[in-house]
Amino acid sequence: NAIDRCLATLAEDQQRYIRVAFFEGCSYAELAERHSIPLGTMKSWIRRGLLVLRGCLGL
Repeated sequence: NAIDRCLATLAEDQQRYIRVAFFEGCSYAELAERHSIPLGTMKSWIRRGLLVLRGCLGL
């Protein structure tokens, strides 16, 4: 489907973080803590990935 195709254009880490946050319901804070990444960095990575997805999906 289109979402999977667009997710495949992202870096593997971005794909994984977006999938876990939006499909599994994990918070950004939980993701950041789990992967020992600063919260602001996690938010930035996911935000950038979502912008790419939006463009890919034509939204």
